[in-house]
Amino acid sequence: MKKNKISSYFLIVSVFTLITLFLYVSFQSYSKLLTPIKEANANPMLKPINPQLDTQVLDEIEKRILY
Repeated sequence: MKKNKISSYFLIVSVFTLITLFLYVSFQSYSKLLTPIKEANANPMLKPINPQLDTQVLDEIEKRILY
């Protein structure tokens, strides 16, 4: 019985591909580990509170009609 060389080449290529993929994932993970973390964007809803009281708003609230 003659041994098929295609299957042995396929096995060698698949093993090298697996090793290459493992090394690629390892290096990418390591590089992401060493890079600084991006700071989270500040929420635009978080604004400093103005301590000045707007009296016009209070006048408008008093003018409302309650049902």
